[in-house]
Amino acid sequence: MATALAILLAAPAAWGHTFPPVRTVVVQVERCEVALLVGYRVGSGEASEKLVARAASSPKSKAMEAMRDRMAAQAMAPLAVTIDGKPLVPTSVRAKLSTEGDGSRPMVVVLVSFSLLPGKELGIASKDPRTTRISWTDHDSQRVVLTEAPAQGRWFTGPASFLLKLSPPSGGPAACVSSQRRSSSQSSSER
Repeated sequence: MATALAILLAAPAAWGHTFPPVRTVVVQVERCEVALLVGYRVGSGEASEKLVARAASSPKSKAMEAMRDRMAAQAMAPLAVTIDGKPLVPTSVRAKLSTEGDGSRPMVVVLVSFSLLPGKELGIASKDPRTTRISWTDHDSQRVVLTEAPAQGRWFTGPASFLLKLSPPSGGPAACVSSQRRSSSQSSSER
């Protein structure tokens, strides 16, 4: 990862071109949960320089961690996940720093999970639609009204908002509450 930091420092002189940030969001709907896998590559130019400056100002042993955390925050910053317009709070967030396929630019991949509360509409909105593309899949949840949903597994580029009509969970809302309690206690015992 030190290589990624060095490449970012050299990038403005080496490329002479600017590249916009890219945010790729994959939404997976499950019976009681929705997961977002967000890939983010920072744009070149001033944004990259600020990122590198912040990482470089961290203690040397924490520079990559600081870069990962900052990029993860940038990846998620313009995104909002809602049920019937009410924001959802993440139940878990994990991030991993990597480099683009050719190793020239750093990127972050963030996995964020949310409890899928009862409601009629799941919304994913981006305040920066120019840099965002979204795809989705229903993981046999029986929660998404498929007849009224956009095609699964297809990329939608530049959406300001992405809406999926929901049906109640099979077994009613209580099925998700008891399921979440079981998974919480399993997570605690696995630690």
